Amino acid sequence: MMDRRTGRKMGARALAGALALLLALTWALPALADGPEAAAWLQGQQNADGGFGTPESAMGATADVLLAAAATGQNGLEWATDGVSALDYMQDNVGSLSKAGETAKVVLGLIASGKNPRDLGGVDLIAKLRGMESSDGKLGTETDMLNDHFYTMLALSSAQQTVPQSAIDYVLARQIEDGTWAWNGDTTAGGGDNNTAAMAVMALIAAGVPQDHPQIQKTLAHFAGQQNEDGGFPYINPSPYGTDSDANSTATVIWAILAAGQDPAGNDWKYQGQDGKSAMDQLQAFQNESGAFRWQSAMPDDNLASTVQAAVAIELKTLPLAQMDTTLEIVPISAPETLPVTGASYSPGMWLGALALLAGGITLIGAGWSLRRRA
Repeated sequence: MMDRRTGRKMGARALAGALALLLALTWALPALADGPEAAAWLQGQQNADGGFGTPESAMGATADVLLAAAATGQNGLEWATDGVSALDYMQDNVGSLSKAGETAKVVLGLIASGKNPRDLGGVDLIAKLRGMESSDGKLGTETDMLNDHFYTMLALSSAQQTVPQSAIDYVLARQIEDGTWAWNGDTTAGGGDNNTAAMAVMALIAAGVPQDHPQIQKTLAHFAGQQNEDGGFPYINPSPYGTDSDANSTATVIWAILAAGQDPAGNDWKYQGQDGKSAMDQLQAFQNESGAFRWQSAMPDDNLASTVQAAVAIELKTLPLAQMDTTLEIVPISAPETLPVTGASYSPGMWLGALALLAGGITLIGAGWSLRRRA
């Protein structure tokens, strides 16, 4: 028969093991506080007209905020100041949309927020984008640049519209030899940058180009060579303007890494391997106490543009955030619109495993108390 001293020892060991297991589980689960803190800061930047942007509201900036809010599980269309919401602002200003890139951003933000872009203030934004397709494959007007083309591809994919093969070919034909793309579509050597290259990767994959396509893999190899010792990414290296990591470049490269099905916090994206800092490490380091992100470490001020991009990446999300069937020209919505699922950052198997560990920890605690009582 077990004596009291032995029973107490066994109970203490069981309790200690359970606590250790629960502590390990706590460390294993992802930290999801960074994104909501950024979203809270963004909400505080809302202008009196319901929109976002500095020094005054803009449709593109407001759409960026919608994406950041949606990435953290919130609906930015409902954010309001003095009773004027972001949706009010967008409906009032939809007539100002002229470029494909800005229109595409609005489509992405609306779909991520559960709003059908077929009817924003009486305007069909999908038809508007479709009307900007040109015979050479370019998506956009004469003043739209390559990033606008990429955003349009992403918006059409988000709206479950077919991206023309000519638009895909238009992108593939403009890759520079080093694996990058230039913001203006120029293919001159040395003219590309990491941000534009990251957008190209996302747009191609969203349009159905396989992740293992040689040109996508070439860009990923280029990114690996661009990573700084702090884990982050510069606009481009070499550059006469400096090669320090910045939040925008780091966030957009993380978007591309995620779109390619890779882990930006994993060993493959740590500087020089397992013991180095990862892209996610440096992105987290850019976040200020306010919840906002700064552009670079040397420039500590809160930055709106950096925050909207980092808030998506910090939640391990990429573009497009969500999809909606907009194949019909008019889709009547009779029920309240809800925020669509934007995709889990972690696999269901991971969470099931975590729950199993938690249940095991609770069982061990119960066993420990039982042994203690018997003793």
